[in-house]
Amino acid sequence: MLGGALWGGIAGVLKARTGAHEVITTIMMNYLAAALLIYCLGKNAFQRPGSDNTQSPPVNDSATFPSIGNLHLGVLAAFLAAVLVWWILNRSTLGFEMRAVGANPDASRTAGMNVPAVYTAAMIIAGALAGLAATMGILGHHDSLSPTMAGSIGFDAITVALLGRATPIGTVLAGLLFGALSVGGVAMQASPAATPKELTQILQALIVLFVAAPRWCRGSCG
Repeated sequence: MLGGALWGGIAGVLKARTGAHEVITTIMMNYLAAALLIYCLGKNAFQRPGSDNTQSPPVNDSATFPSIGNLHLGVLAAFLAAVLVWWILNRSTLGFEMRAVGANPDASRTAGMNVPAVYTAAMIIAGALAGLAATMGILGHHDSLSPTMAGSIGFDAITVALLGRATPIGTVLAGLLFGALSVGGVAMQASPAATPKELTQILQALIVLFVAAPRWCRGSCG
């Protein structure tokens, strides 16, 4: 989480100082992070002993999330994080400033808010949450870190946030939906019917299409 906060803070400073769009800068920084990870996992200090693969040493059992059946308790941490974000956005001064700056930075600046500081704080919190999300895979289902573990999770998160209307409750529900589609797609492909898992990707794309173009959808369907 500290690493994610630091990485997100860089994007926040770029937004505050230069006005660089946070989506563009964070996507660009994904490639920097991937290259840095591959470099670190190629060094003895981070590499699994006795192996030349870019993979970290296994995590101790005492550092992993406890499991109940097929569900690890990291999921509970994710729900608690969503509650915390809801409280920050709707019950704290910082959250009010974030919503105000997001709606109209010029008016917020006129009202006396420190817009660059709010941008940076928002990205630091977002980076910390991304770091928490990363622990779900490493400390939950896997025992080590590899360059391919993240996959497309970051890009899927943009879709989930879009579908959830950038609200904590909506994002949780959208995340559950996309998680079910992802897991269900793999199960369908492994079933006797051998239904292609790409079908779930088509469903996800259609969801994004209709959510991202509500005016077009209302005009066509009305």
